[in-house]
Amino acid sequence: MAVPGVITNSSRALMDLADYVMVTFLRSDDAQAAILSSQLVFWTYTVLGTGIVMMVNTFAAQALGRKQYRECGAYAWQAMYAAVFLGLAAFAFRPLLPWLFAAIGHEPGVQAMERVYANIALWMVAPTIASYALSSFFTGIHRPYTAMWSVIESNVLNVIISLVLMFGYLGFEPMGLAGAAWGTVIALTYRALRLAAAMFTPSMRTQFHVTETWRPSWTRIRDLLRVGVPCGLTYFSEIMVWTVFVTVLVGKMFGTADLIATNTAWQYLRISFLPTIGVGQALTALVGKSIGAGQLDRAKRETRFAVWLTWAFMGALSIVYGFWGAQLIGLFNADERIVRIGANVMICAAFFQLFDAFGITYVSALRGAGDTFVPAFFFVLSQWTMIVGGGWWVATAFPRLGSVGPWIASATLIAVTAVFLWWRWRVGTWARLEIFREKHAAEAPLRAAYSVELPSEPIPRAAEP
Repeated sequence: MAVPGVITNSSRALMDLADYVMVTFLRSDDAQAAILSSQLVFWTYTVLGTGIVMMVNTFAAQALGRKQYRECGAYAWQAMYAAVFLGLAAFAFRPLLPWLFAAIGHEPGVQAMERVYANIALWMVAPTIASYALSSFFTGIHRPYTAMWSVIESNVLNVIISLVLMFGYLGFEPMGLAGAAWGTVIALTYRALRLAAAMFTPSMRTQFHVTETWRPSWTRIRDLLRVGVPCGLTYFSEIMVWTVFVTVLVGKMFGTADLIATNTAWQYLRISFLPTIGVGQALTALVGKSIGAGQLDRAKRETRFAVWLTWAFMGALSIVYGFWGAQLIGLFNADERIVRIGANVMICAAFFQLFDAFGITYVSALRGAGDTFVPAFFFVLSQWTMIVGGGWWVATAFPRLGSVGPWIASATLIAVTAVFLWWRWRVGTWARLEIFREKHAAEAPLRAAYSVELPSEPIPRAAEP
């Protein structure tokens, strides 16, 4: 379960990393400085939707454990409707983008590049959320390789199309940064369509009844929102916090060199935390199925194993980042000042990654049980207090630390969060949660059975549950 999950999550990061690498060949510091802040603005809106639809993983996995197969496909359809709605709603924010980047206050050339990328990124919203919904569905029913192959194919497509559009190959006019954005739009749209097609294979139609459960269901939508909104708000808050962190606490307060150093370090951090999130998504599906089948001890064993697996992986990368951070930053930019700043950021990363492994794993296990509200409340409160508030205080009280000061505040947050999530798992509240509305979940299979066996006769009173 974990291997395809790691590849899937890492490949989505690889798409953004590929764009960043290709942008460096444009020889434009403005484009290099703008791409991460633009992507963060895009994700600030998009993660609200992806956080909600990713809980399809939990519903599908628990329904799989209960052997209520129709419910798996039914929840996937509701998530698709949410993706379409949120994708259309995103365009209402287009008039606000110039004001937003002006308020952030980067240098004029950087602002121009940010606006170019962000305007095109609006077309990424619907396919991104739809891809997350369907990927979570396939992971939840323990078919993660379908999601894996779709993201690998879309990555290859992204590189090819982006290169053609950015540099003007095959007779196209060079589009620069805009070409990277349009390449990503096309690749994400392909992935969403690829996953949608995989839902209609004969085996999927037979086992999960996906052609029969497409109708909107307000009960299921409420279930999904009840469990998914806290998760979506967590992601929304997290991306907003990191957007403020990168664009204001680093870029605006300390300048373009610090912004480039942070952008470059961020690409390496994705190599560590996104595969770990992939393991976490696999763990969510495993824990969900075990809970659905009533096997709580198995859920605990799966979580314990995942903790050690992710800690070993991120611990190994911490050694690399701590000792060779300067050399890694130098691969993207030879400026001595940028390399020095980036190396210090990598040292901070080497420390907080050890805690991040625990935090990501335990929050994934809690999501498998549907325990999302209390962790979400803690996340939102602590992120704004410690990263934004603490980061601003360090930056103003100790300006000689430079942009490393806010990074120290973020490292403190990650350590505190890991301890809280470990405690939340240990107290065992998750074992008593029920994510389904019992009447709905129990009666759906019965209604389906009666509709086949007794199509024209009323159900006898004695036969009712």
